[in-house]
Amino acid sequence: MVEATAATTKQNFKEFAENLEEVKAAATTEVVQVLPIDAEQKDTILVSVEENIKKLLLKLAKKQEIGWVESNPEDYAHLPNSITGVIVYYILKGIKDELGYEFEKQPKSLTYNLSKHDRKVAGKKRLLTRDQKNELIAKTQMGYYEDKMKSGEMDINAAMFAIRDAYERIQNFKEIGYILPEQKTAYPHWADEAGEEAKGED
Repeated sequence: MVEATAATTKQNFKEFAENLEEVKAAATTEVVQVLPIDAEQKDTILVSVEENIKKLLLKLAKKQEIGWVESNPEDYAHLPNSITGVIVYYILKGIKDELGYEFEKQPKSLTYNLSKHDRKVAGKKRLLTRDQKNELIAKTQMGYYEDKMKSGEMDINAAMFAIRDAYERIQNFKEIGYILPEQKTAYPHWADEAGEEAKGED
């Protein structure tokens, strides 16, 4: 009789545990609200961050050991292969976890393949036209923004931010070996190229 009671109690406890797990699962079920997204509509966000944040994002994107702490690149092998992709991944994750929102389709920036820019870098293709290079260099000068500041479209802080962003972009090109000559007639070129005055037409 005692054995039967023990068996029954054990069975009841098992059923209780199973029911409890079902209740817990139901309670933690996500209620996600879907947001629209249009892959054809693009915009740009300029982000100025501390140097080590950028270094960390790059290591995550390139699947390298972090260095400051013990890390295993396999733990973040699922992340996109670009800094932009990693940033968007964690932004979307935070929005979903905190607010319960997610977009109806995965943004293209979360692609796991090399971006068009990355493919150009790998193949040492031209990344900027001569006009684009000249405009980027011009953006490092305050004079480039004078008209916008006079019209009220931009204040001094925004101009300084834009100047810094332009300098950082030039530095990023330099870091991968892509040279932007200051001479207006010169074309941008890779460091191991001669950098002739004319390399096709823009």
